[in-house]
Amino acid sequence: MIPKVVEKRNMKNKLKTIGVLIIVVLGVIYIVMSIHRSSPEKTPAEAPILPHVPARIYGQIEPEGGNVYVTASNTRQIIAIHVAEGDSVTVGQKLCTLENSVEKAQVALDSAKVELAKKAWDMSKDDFERNAILYDSASISEYDYTHAKLKAEFDSLNLMAARKNLRLSQAKLNQLDLKSPIDGLVYKFDIRLGESLPEGDNSFILIGKSDLWARLYVESFWIERINIGEKYVIKDSETEEVLGTGTVVSKSPYLGGKIFKTNDPYERFDIKYQEIILRFRSEKKSIPIGLSVVAEIQEKPRR
Repeated sequence: MIPKVVEKRNMKNKLKTIGVLIIVVLGVIYIVMSIHRSSPEKTPAEAPILPHVPARIYGQIEPEGGNVYVTASNTRQIIAIHVAEGDSVTVGQKLCTLENSVEKAQVALDSAKVELAKKAWDMSKDDFERNAILYDSASISEYDYTHAKLKAEFDSLNLMAARKNLRLSQAKLNQLDLKSPIDGLVYKFDIRLGESLPEGDNSFILIGKSDLWARLYVESFWIERINIGEKYVIKDSETEEVLGTGTVVSKSPYLGGKIFKTNDPYERFDIKYQEIILRFRSEKKSIPIGLSVVAEIQEKPRR
């Protein structure tokens, strides 16, 4: 009697266990099938047709002809400012003057030496001319004549040396007047009266022509699509705001790296680039020099 009851109880427990396992298996199968149905079917991506893919070409806005930097040959304090940002300037026009008291004193000293040397030469020249007449008439000895001649030659050479020293000191003084090397606009003039301008630092004064261009860098696999005469829409690389249009006017004959970086996530630095220049027509009144831009093809040139 007791064994039969135990046997029935064990049978019930086995059936319960089997039922639980069946339910768990069915649940797992349902979950897997649900996930599979909700996931999109994966298909291999098709390779893009390169001529139909939009090209994005990155670069910067520059004055036509490139940036022209003005630097100091020596670190000096600024004692005079002659122009401001936005001014038009001509070749040789003064931009600012650096501290020059020592150079001015040297020019004054060398000028005085030139005057003294000139007076000495005038006197020795007159003396030689008189002695030459006397020597021709045998009124003085050859020694006196030779002495007067050598003295005049010495004073002449001394005057030449004094004038050369004066020109050198004047050149050093002129170097402290920073001047514009071209006709153009003052795009950057970040200096103040009384501050020091560091030697060779090109981050303070920038001059360029009034017309602008865009210097862009073309990824190597786009080179065949870029041709002289093509027109592009030029946008701010960060805001995508349209700035104007540009026409390709030149292409570099070599490939190289890019010298700047933008915030665009699609920009690449692991390939070679060709440099191209676009003549820029702005739709804005003011475009800052050095602005990072991106160009997109607008139209093909007519054949």
